[in-house]
Amino acid sequence: MLISLVVALASVSSLHAQSVTPAGQPPPPRAIYTPKPVYRPEWTKQGLTGKGVVLVTIDKQTGMVTGARMLTSTGNQQLDGAVLQAYSQWRFDPRTVAVSQLKIPIAFANRPASQPAKRTLPQPVILLIVLAIAGAAIGFLKRRRA
Repeated sequence: MLISLVVALASVSSLHAQSVTPAGQPPPPRAIYTPKPVYRPEWTKQGLTGKGVVLVTIDKQTGMVTGARMLTSTGNQQLDGAVLQAYSQWRFDPRTVAVSQLKIPIAFANRPASQPAKRTLPQPVILLIVLAIAGAAIGFLKRRRA
């Protein structure tokens, strides 16, 4: 069975995003545009996984990300590049931006590919098929004897 990979992005919320400022400061800004990193199909075949932390710098006036860098690498340059490209496009509601930097976790993790649903015929249909085959066989045998 093939293993597919899914990007498990932690959303920017008070539970996941951490400001660089000391504890007791305002809550993190509210993200309003959060494109996910592009995970290329060939990376699935290569089994690329990893966890990391991105530090984004936010313009308090516009809510736009002005910089993104890996605080903790995923362990793969391709994954890090995809993360940085996506996170540099994030936008925040400027009315909620009280801190200029956020730490945002990212994880690319193994997940079994979803199994296709097994298609089975309802029992009455199976019974009808069996009866039709049996009837055809009996008819064939009767014609042979005649």
